[in-house]
Amino acid sequence: MARKALLVGLNRYPDPENTLKGCINDVRQVSDLLYSRFGFAADGSTRLLTDARATTAAIVDRLHWLLDGARAGDVLVFHYSGHGSQVPDRHGDEHDGLDEIICPYDLDWDDPFTDDDLYAIVKDLPAGVNLTVVLDCCHSGTGLREAAGPAPCARGRGLSAPPALSRQRRADAAVRRFGSRAAQRGAILIAGCRSNQVSADAYLDGDYHGALTYFLCKAIEASDGGLTYRDLIDRVRRALREHQFEQVPQLEGPAAILRGQVLNPLVELVAG
Repeated sequence: MARKALLVGLNRYPDPENTLKGCINDVRQVSDLLYSRFGFAADGSTRLLTDARATTAAIVDRLHWLLDGARAGDVLVFHYSGHGSQVPDRHGDEHDGLDEIICPYDLDWDDPFTDDDLYAIVKDLPAGVNLTVVLDCCHSGTGLREAAGPAPCARGRGLSAPPALSRQRRADAAVRRFGSRAAQRGAILIAGCRSNQVSADAYLDGDYHGALTYFLCKAIEASDGGLTYRDLIDRVRRALREHQFEQVPQLEGPAAILRGQVLNPLVELVAG
């Protein structure tokens, strides 16, 4: 049974105004957690893409690597820390008229990496594979704004689409999260915030982190190893409230799997 992970973190973007500070720390924190608590090996089965290396092509290539040959019992992780946004749907398959995107280093607003693209990669996910997707970014497309937090330098992890694209959005459009369609195919999705919120890039414990990633890792480290996904998200939400963050992390995926333990093989669940 394989354990593989793809961890993507972007502090730097071509436009210095889009710089974040906590995403590389997120990648390091998650990789350390996977090694120390979940039996992932430092043998090339965990791959990192950061800053200029985290291009659209590289992320797509590594996602195919992550899913290649997956079979029941495997535990796979895709963690993304960086900016997120939305663009008008060009394929007519979104009831809200919008496509949710993540923002690689070489983001092309005319050809972005959308929720549909992620879905196309994971749509044939075999039964019994635990694919956990963690997105520490903003999915609302409302642009950068201050996020409530313990430090005045906290900021949202979201980018505004260019004005020409923004004008194409439907005024009454509901907002979905990047990864929602993947969750419909059996993946577990942990998103940093509600669709009308931003995920904070904040100063915590003497350094910068994504608020979601920081408290998610801390909750797991403080547990006895038996947390379910629902337990985990409840603890993270509580920690964020206690530290005065407004964002409310979201959890999606098959109900039976969400009642199971975090990053646990699903073979027994499927067999039952």
